[in-house]
Amino acid sequence: MAGTEYRAFWITEEPDGTFSRLIKIRNTNDLPERGTLIHVQFSSLNYKDALSASGNKGVTRRYPHTPGIDAAGIVENCNSGLFKPGDKVIVTGYDLGMNTFGGFGEYINVFDEWIVPKPENISLEECMIYGTAGFTAGLALFHLLRCGQQPEQGPVLVTGASGGVGSLAVSLLAKEGFEVIASTGKSEMVKYLKNLGANSVIDRTDTDDKSGKALLKPRWAGAI
Repeated sequence: MAGTEYRAFWITEEPDGTFSRLIKIRNTNDLPERGTLIHVQFSSLNYKDALSASGNKGVTRRYPHTPGIDAAGIVENCNSGLFKPGDKVIVTGYDLGMNTFGGFGEYINVFDEWIVPKPENISLEECMIYGTAGFTAGLALFHLLRCGQQPEQGPVLVTGASGGVGSLAVSLLAKEGFEVIASTGKSEMVKYLKNLGANSVIDRTDTDDKSGKALLKPRWAGAI
C-alpha cells in the first residue's frame, strides 16, 4: 500500500562524528509500525529536543532521527480500533522524540498507550503551547495539592522560574491562590515573572544554603 509523503526535521550522524540537520521528504511507510498513525499538527520545542538535534547519545542512541518529544494531531489509522480516524489526540513523554521518530515530522506512528484524547476545552495548538513543560508543571501542582498543600500554609518557591516548567508553575500556582516566590538567575526576567503572578522574585543564589548547619528555620511551605 502506498504511503503518504511528509516533511520531517532529519538529523544525520556523519562519518566524521558530526551531525547534520535538514528538512527531508519521507514516507509514512518508513515509520516503524507501532499501531496508530497520527498526522501531527503541532509540536513544541524542549531542551531534550535540542540535545537530540545536537547528537546527544544520552537522549537519542540511533541516527538518523527526527526529534520532538511531544505532538498534537489527528488520528489517520489505528490498528486496534481504540481510536478512530479523525480523533484529535496528544502524545507526550514515553520514548517519543528520543528513539522513536517524534513530533518534528508531519507524521508519527506510536503505541496506543502513549496517546491521550484531546480535552474538549482546549485546541491542539494550545495543547502544544503548554506542551511537555505545562504537563510537567501541572503534575507538580497536582502532587502538591494531593499532599495537602494549601495557600494558607505559606509561600511556595519555584526554582528555575524563567524556564518552561518554572514559568508555567509560577502561573498555575498563582491561579490556585498561592503566594509564589520565583527564583531565577536572570535579573531581566523579574517583570515577566511578576506578570505571570509571582509575588516576589529572588536570585537563585538565595536558595543555596552555605551555612553548613544541619537544621534551619523553614522559609517556604513548599517548592517546585
